[in-house]
Amino acid sequence: MNSRQMVAAILALACAVSIAWGVPVLMRRAHAQEAILNLAKLVRISDVYYVKPKLGEGGERMICQFPQGEIRSTLAKSCCDPSVNDGEGRCDPAKIEWNRSLWKTLKFQLDEPSWFVYEFKASGTLGNATLEVSAYGDADCDGHYSTFRFTHHGDPAARADDCLLTTQPEFVAIDPQE
Repeated sequence: MNSRQMVAAILALACAVSIAWGVPVLMRRAHAQEAILNLAKLVRISDVYYVKPKLGEGGERMICQFPQGEIRSTLAKSCCDPSVNDGEGRCDPAKIEWNRSLWKTLKFQLDEPSWFVYEFKASGTLGNATLEVSAYGDADCDGHYSTFRFTHHGDPAARADDCLLTTQPEFVAIDPQE
């Protein structure tokens, strides 16, 4: 084997190794980035809702709170479910009911297929307000889920007439092996 053949063999081996290990790592990072960006968007929307003065149905000023309620982007356990699947293991946005009231309040909707099922939970007011937004994914449909979650709390110094929000959301990734 001459030196050119040896260099070509080494390059071929390096390419094979990078494809075998590098591409899956890049895909996991891309999936995680999708979840984190969408969850961060939900947190930002909720933070603005908390601090922005709103009037109730009777014209009274509403107390500081995140949008109240619980909702999931789909009742399916994952995007592997044929009822929401786009044929490639992702949730088809056309099969998700984005017109449900809490999603409309949040003004949140995905227009592109997603690897994740999104969940929103919020309750309480002022310093007792809590927010939890999660993304659940199973990109290879093996029943092994990755979970990404932001939790946030209302500001203890918030008052009915001054909706402060100086607290920071907390992030956790649980088994992010997508």
